Amino acid sequence: MEITIFDVEHGACSLIKFPNGVTKLIDCGHNAGTDWRPSSWLVQSQISLTNLTITNMDEDHVSDLPNIYEYCKPLSLTKNQYISSAWVRNAKEEFGMGEGIEKACEMIDKYTSPISIDWGGAVVKTFNHSLVDFQDENSLSVVTFIFYKNMGIVFPGDLTIAGWQKFLNNAEFCDLLKKINIFVASHHGRDDGYEPDVFKICKPEIIMISDKSIMHDTQDVDYSQHASGIRWGTNDFRKV
Repeated sequence: MEITIFDVEHGACSLIKFPNGVTKLIDCGHNAGTDWRPSSWLVQSQISLTNLTITNMDEDHVSDLPNIYEYCKPLSLTKNQYISSAWVRNAKEEFGMGEGIEKACEMIDKYTSPISIDWGGAVVKTFNHSLVDFQDENSLSVVTFIFYKNMGIVFPGDLTIAGWQKFLNNAEFCDLLKKINIFVASHHGRDDGYEPDVFKICKPEIIMISDKSIMHDTQDVDYSQHASGIRWGTNDFRKV
């Protein structure tokens, strides 16, 4: 299995190629500085999409979605199952919607029949809260766990502290956290996505933060205290 976490600055985009060739794209933000786009990369690499997972209905997670849909249309869509296109439009009413969120709403209405996917020996588990529990988009983020052999990674989207705390009452969720060795930090490493109790359970080797050089002053968390570290290059050792 191969995981690629793309540099899309303050955004999110990762591709998982499973052992049997199926693929999952988790979010589809693009790099505004270089104009690198996952749609162009997928076309050039001749990679077809089995699944697109949208972790959070914010533009930085779906900014390249119009091109993804046009040039490399995924077979299936994963998002918070409690969220409808009407709910998203209502949530965005005050500040308006970008083209990516507009396309996400269209896809929500089109992708209404879930399909069964063989992940080639890997295990994929997703969790999300309901509208009974939360009404803000970040707390409703889709959390994706992926396991293959001795590797486990979690993509939590923009999950908030309150969202983490509620999940910590879920025994299955906590059991999966124990098996994680690659942890993608929630909400681009911002304080509002950092729940230290998570790391009483989760003991990752490396923590990934998807952001350009500290873009917001709410990123004061020292995530390195929670990672054991990995070799990075020939002589370097990295925790974050």
